[in-house]
Amino acid sequence: MDLGINGKIAIVTGAGKGIGRACALQLAREKAAVVISDIDDEAGQKTSAEVVQLGVESLFIHCDVSQEGDVKDLFRKTHDHFGRIDILINNAGISPKLPFYEITEEQFDQVLNINLKSNFLCSKEAFAYMKDNGWGRIVSLSSLAGLHGGINSAAHYSATKAGIIGLTKTLAKQVGKYNITVNCVAPGRIDTAMTRMLSKEQLDEVLARIPIRRLGTVEEVANVITFLASEGGSYITGSCVEILGGYTG
Repeated sequence: MDLGINGKIAIVTGAGKGIGRACALQLAREKAAVVISDIDDEAGQKTSAEVVQLGVESLFIHCDVSQEGDVKDLFRKTHDHFGRIDILINNAGISPKLPFYEITEEQFDQVLNINLKSNFLCSKEAFAYMKDNGWGRIVSLSSLAGLHGGINSAAHYSATKAGIIGLTKTLAKQVGKYNITVNCVAPGRIDTAMTRMLSKEQLDEVLARIPIRRLGTVEEVANVITFLASEGGSYITGSCVEILGGYTG
């Protein structure tokens, strides 16, 4: 199936590892050029090299997505090199594991800035470039914790992921007239480094609540995100697509 994104220009934040890396590679397989953004230079450059091996152009740009100056630099450099920006995948995020009563104000602000403020900053910059093209796709990473609250996820993480859903629905209403769609996905327990931090007891508890009795893969999440970023998803906007393996809270 041709998803209609051959030659499109995509930015994926936090693309050095995990779901972000899987998204970058899947977009590359559909022949979109991919800009890799991460604060981990080594991991980001490795993903960028993997994208090039798939036969499309790629740049790695170091970016702290919680800082407006870095975000503006990311989009300016991308536009200067490629001449346009078509797709944004807001993936960057952190997930500290703490009970809410141990979270300090500084820790709360850090998670808020990296997970939610970054989504706002990047989407705002993306819109500035996409609106004149008359085409754009913004897809953000929410979470099971944003839908149902966290069991093992911390309160500040869950709050930011719920915030992403609200931000997504509002942006979709405001930018739709420019033929820009804005969606998010809410993965459940996916086999990533974050999930591997759980103890065996915690993981067993999680798996018992998933009807298909396994973790999801980063590729399964990337497949959904790539579809939402494509022509195939052109009439889907303001949605939060659940990727939960049947988990219902």
